[in-house]
Amino acid sequence: MSRGDENIIKLQSNAAIYNLLAQAFNYPDTDLIDSLCRGGFTTILHDALTNLNLAGSLATELADLKKMYVGPDKVKEALLLELEKDYTHMFFSSKPRLVYLFESVYKEGKLLQDSTFEIARLYYDAGLNLVDDFKLPPDHIAVEFEFMAYLYFNEIEAINKDHHENVKYAQMLQKEVMEKHLGAFGGTLARKVSEHARTVFYQCIARIIIPLLAGNTPRASS
Repeated sequence: MSRGDENIIKLQSNAAIYNLLAQAFNYPDTDLIDSLCRGGFTTILHDALTNLNLAGSLATELADLKKMYVGPDKVKEALLLELEKDYTHMFFSSKPRLVYLFESVYKEGKLLQDSTFEIARLYYDAGLNLVDDFKLPPDHIAVEFEFMAYLYFNEIEAINKDHHENVKYAQMLQKEVMEKHLGAFGGTLARKVSEHARTVFYQCIARIIIPLLAGNTPRASS
């Protein structure tokens, strides 16, 4: 396998993981449960982490997710209810709030502050329409994860089309998002979720996020 092929595989793996994380931090729904019980979620996650050399250190988390959620005997309605209760408890109903989903709360102490508009500007710079492309506030953790996946897909497309400037631009945006927004925000949120989550799903996802973000500093443009 050539170095170029290896690079594409790593980009695809990053895009896949960030897409899964975006799904994980939206309100849980039947699509998530179906993917978990069929094994699609865990298979994609395992393969992507393997390609990024992270599966070995996260073997326990991957095994726990598979044991708890994968299989035709799983009662989907009960599993969904557990996730809904855990999500609501952590992110909405706890007083004081156990975990906030918004970057601005961590940085400035309340919603819709400078960091909100800074990350929104990056979406705009990447050609995204906030109204059409995202259903949540710009600094919601799920939106920032989804944006990272989008940037990795953009880089892959630019490489395939041999558009070197677009490759550099995608890498620049990845770097800015990670260094100024998602790196610190996502790590803080993950540590809080790991501390307060009651379900295996959110406990494992939180423990996966921490090394992913710590070891996933975007490359400098070449």
